[in-house]
Amino acid sequence: MTADLCALLALCPPPDAPVRPQGDAEAAARYTVPDGHRRLVDAYGVGCFDEFLWIYGAGAGNPHLDIGAATDTVRSLLRGKDIPALRDVLRPYGLVPEALVQWGGTDNGDALLWLPAGPPDAWPTLIMEAGQLDLAVVERASTGVVLDLLTGASHVRIFPDDFPSARPQFSPDPYLFGIP
Repeated sequence: MTADLCALLALCPPPDAPVRPQGDAEAAARYTVPDGHRRLVDAYGVGCFDEFLWIYGAGAGNPHLDIGAATDTVRSLLRGKDIPALRDVLRPYGLVPEALVQWGGTDNGDALLWLPAGPPDAWPTLIMEAGQLDLAVVERASTGVVLDLLTGASHVRIFPDDFPSARPQFSPDPYLFGIP
């Protein structure tokens, strides 16, 4: 267990019985998922931090929280679009928009995407505002990004001022409990 995951668990306890993705193994294997993110999802399951920041897992039963389905959607949306600011951000990593892998999102439609360059557990995160209006690169793995956002160590100007709350909580995916 990493120091970031230990700190996150102390800050925001996970559910007593996290519901972990149990989806199709073949579908879950379509995209590389860093081991650190797998440990995050193993501890919490898929769901929402502080009623705003959603964490996706490979093979999640809810297609809106499945890394493969979300990645397919974002790649389809970005394919062929002329988004100079995004291409400028990706250029130093040797990436194109269609290479991004989505591991999370927000209630506002913002996307958290890995920049898959280098070893997977060192992949930085691109936070992209809905509509590709603003971008922020965070040079941390997904667990570190969540921890930094919840503690206020990292602030993203596209997120609302009331995020995070003083006492962040995690809520499991309501879809898994029959609440669509």
